[in-house]
Amino acid sequence: MLRWMKFSLYGFCILVFLGACSSKTNSGLALDEVNKPADYWYQNMLKEIRNDDLEKADSYFVSLQSEHLNSPLLGEAMLILGRAHMQKEEYLLAGFYFDEFTKRFGNAENIDFVQYLKLQANYFAFGKRYRDQQLLMQSINEAKAFDQKYPYSRYRPMVDTMLLKLELANLSLNKEIIKLYERRGKENAAEFYQQKINENAWIKDVYYKEAHSPWYQRIFEW
Repeated sequence: MLRWMKFSLYGFCILVFLGACSSKTNSGLALDEVNKPADYWYQNMLKEIRNDDLEKADSYFVSLQSEHLNSPLLGEAMLILGRAHMQKEEYLLAGFYFDEFTKRFGNAENIDFVQYLKLQANYFAFGKRYRDQQLLMQSINEAKAFDQKYPYSRYRPMVDTMLLKLELANLSLNKEIIKLYERRGKENAAEFYQQKINENAWIKDVYYKEAHSPWYQRIFEW
């Protein structure tokens, strides 16, 4: 039971960082705001989300988490903040809240939904061509794992659509890496990435339109 009550070291560092940021700005909580009911922190968190002040909303969540560790409001607060950060394109924080929900409140009835939200956060975080290769491969592996764990999930069609687009992005990335190595005369490295394409041969038959970066991005990509 204790392991569900502990934050991961990564999550703890994020929350400490959020608290430190809040203490350095006027948006931080007042010093006398302690020992409040769980609903007080929760309602103020919702108010700050409506005010588009996610930093302060995160601070209210920290207080809710600290003062009411077993509150039934915690799970809902995590999901709400995760979605709010996704809408602000703050995908790292969104993923953190979804991970924390999974650790504390994941069960057979909701786990596929939360994993779907986490995959969405990773998918939208991959917003630049030829960047975040590690995140791309991680997202592909997690999408495949989702299909294996939850083959009858209502969210599987959306996950499969994301997986296809991620696979196509990986194909495009590997093609560009091959061109790069060929220009540099590194034939063995180029052959290695060509073999990776050949191992996933089915994707080559999918019709798709190559993405094109704006000229001001291309100069930083390779």
